[in-house]
Amino acid sequence: MNAESSLELLRRLFADASSDEQISAKVANLVDEWLGRGSAATGSVRRLLLAGRTGEALRIMRDSDGTVGAFPELVRCWYPGLRGDLPAEAGPIEVTTGLEGVRVLAAFLADHDADVAVCRAETVLRLCPMGEPALESLIAALATLVYADRADLAGRWCAPLLEQTTTHCDPHWQGMFAAIRAETAIRQGRLRDAERCARDALGHLPMAAWGVALGLPLASMVTAKTLLGKPEDAARYLAVPVPEAMFQTPVGPHYLAARGGYRLSTGAPEEALADFLACGDLMKSWDADLPGLAAWRLGAARACLDLGRTADARAFADEQLAAPGSGSARVRGVATRLRAATLPLEQRPAALERAVELLQSAQDRLELAYALADAGSAYARLGDGHRARSAGRRSRHLARSSGAEPAADTLAPRPPAEPARPGGTDLGGDLSEAERRVATLAAQGHTNRQISGKLYVTVSTVEQHLTRIYRKLGVTRRADLPVFLD
Repeated sequence: MNAESSLELLRRLFADASSDEQISAKVANLVDEWLGRGSAATGSVRRLLLAGRTGEALRIMRDSDGTVGAFPELVRCWYPGLRGDLPAEAGPIEVTTGLEGVRVLAAFLADHDADVAVCRAETVLRLCPMGEPALESLIAALATLVYADRADLAGRWCAPLLEQTTTHCDPHWQGMFAAIRAETAIRQGRLRDAERCARDALGHLPMAAWGVALGLPLASMVTAKTLLGKPEDAARYLAVPVPEAMFQTPVGPHYLAARGGYRLSTGAPEEALADFLACGDLMKSWDADLPGLAAWRLGAARACLDLGRTADARAFADEQLAAPGSGSARVRGVATRLRAATLPLEQRPAALERAVELLQSAQDRLELAYALADAGSAYARLGDGHRARSAGRRSRHLARSSGAEPAADTLAPRPPAEPARPGGTDLGGDLSEAERRVATLAAQGHTNRQISGKLYVTVSTVEQHLTRIYRKLGVTRRADLPVFLD
């Protein structure tokens, strides 16, 4: 079943349910169908947690004779607000049992020690065998790397696991693995990969069968569609009903942050700010305020910039830089870039150069593109045309490689507009290599037939290139081309 069919199925499924109890029962039945594994006790606990029926899951654990093993760790992962209601922690778990990854993730959400969590997660990924029951542990270990803001490591581990999941996973685990891969791709600025992985995740099983985990692939899809400049598509996925219990889980902040990003891109900064602040309230109430889970302060800073609330934007950026867990290069780079937008013009280049340095090491090509775009804008306004053009070219190249050209100008905060300097805009960097070659020859006075002969293409191809060039550069004749090309 593809993602579009699942969308329609979920709408029909919830349309004929007249109460929350009926919706929960339907979700539980679908989860039971797709995820029924192991003993009656363990299978029931897992299904109830995914269906949002935490009270029943806790009752089973309290009444059990120890057969649920480390399932309190699952509750700590999925419902961090319920930590105080759990039985005493189980004893040590061997890596090969398939539950150690769950314990690593639960410990990280509780103690926030990223270095230890990354080390333990990589141990699980290295030693855990592929197949049941280790799949849950492997996915939890990958999620730990993502939440520790080490998407680079998560992406590296996804590659060798990908081939095996196609032959060893049931649809539920295939979907979860694809959802983790989608989030990893987003954090590396690989938007087309993120879109594809999120679509794969939603196609592995009916949307209602995801239970509270539904927000994982939905959030990744909404973010990917938004950044790819497809807001109508993003809105379709935001229209999918989600379980209310989802907002008691770490999936909730993912979803709120994605919706906030969509609202920013569609000109609704007040609503976006409300989403980001709600995200922060949830995470703080769980004592799990981790920027790798959802960097809500950065989203709030972006919303404040759009609202013209510069002092508030700087306060959010400063708070993020000072917050525990802000040690990752990616978070510090984005926070530094946003803070630079609040500084006087003369101070921006130094701050943006630092942001570029951090984001290069973080391997997030999209955020690096935004930082370079801001740096190019600052250099241009200060009269440094050479640095402005260089930063602009790099920014556009990275945006193109991410697939984010349509959204780049909308999502990257910009300083207040100032009069453009004559000749200071390098719009030619927006052209493809083929278009640049055609534009350069046309600007030098060559006819379409001469260009055709020099580039070994048809005259019709030259004419098509020129049509696109004129549209991109906003000109109507080749006599205007030299102004834009260097």
